[in-house]
Amino acid sequence: MRVLRTVCAAAFVTLSLAGCDTTVPARNFPEISFAHKPAYNLDVASIEVQKQPAATPDKGSLVHELPVSITDVAEKWARQRLKAVGQAGTAIVRIEKASVVEEKLKKTGGIRGAFTTDQTERYIGELEISISISDSRGEAMARAGATRTRSIAEDATLAEREKLWFELVERLARETDEQMDQQIPVHLVNYLR
Repeated sequence: MRVLRTVCAAAFVTLSLAGCDTTVPARNFPEISFAHKPAYNLDVASIEVQKQPAATPDKGSLVHELPVSITDVAEKWARQRLKAVGQAGTAIVRIEKASVVEEKLKKTGGIRGAFTTDQTERYIGELEISISISDSRGEAMARAGATRTRSIAEDATLAEREKLWFELVERLARETDEQMDQQIPVHLVNYLR
């Protein structure tokens, strides 16, 4: 009888644990691309992309949890929008800032709080890119960046949060690209072909 109880208990625990094995379905987000836009032909032999040294993550940093890497998107921008077509020189593309930070917001207290769905987190995203060229003709630099802020309700699901994070990164990338479209023709004019 004791053996039967042990076997039944083990079977119950095994079945219970098997029921707890849940996997989060993979989220498929569209690719953030700039290939549909014309590239800037730069009179340099090469283009080098540099990431600023990673600082200690700020409290609430989400950079490693994002469904798409903000740094990867910035690197893709450089590869797709800039082309080296010259014989000498290097254009240095620096990803100076690429972060999304979570900030906790104050919740409504008391009885009213029990009936209120608050915005409990704010996400602050920053992306800043610079392009510098230095050669016998002189020095030139173009710089662009964007800062966006979004908040989310306390009852948001993980899928809703990931969608917001993706949209935040996409908006940062698009705004930075739009600014570069204004900056490059002005500040890098002597290096455009």
